[in-house]
Amino acid sequence: MMGGGGSMMGAIISLKNNLALRNKAKRSEWKNYLGTKDEVGYDPIKSTPEQLEAIRIRMQLENKKRKKHQILLAFLSLIAAILIIYLVSNLHWVGIQPDF
Repeated sequence: MMGGGGSMMGAIISLKNNLALRNKAKRSEWKNYLGTKDEVGYDPIKSTPEQLEAIRIRMQLENKKRKKHQILLAFLSLIAAILIIYLVSNLHWVGIQPDF
C-alpha cells in the first residue's frame, strides 16, 4: 500500500462533498444567465433629464458639505495632535530622574 493514501482519500471525499453542495442549475442554458427584474439597481421608471440634473446638483452639494466637514476634522485633529505632543514633551514626571 502506498503512503499518504488516507489523505488522498480524504481529498477525494472532500471534492465529492463540495460538488454535491453546489447549485444544481443547468449551466448550459442561456436563461440561467439572464438577469431578473428583482436585481439591485433595476429601475423600471425612466428618469427625465430634469430629474437627473436635480440629482446631480444635490449630490454635488452633499459632496461639498462632506468635504468641508472632512477638512475641518483634519485641521482639528492636527491641532489636537500638536497640543498633545507639546504637553507630553513639557511634562515633568515625578519619580526617579536620570542624572546626566
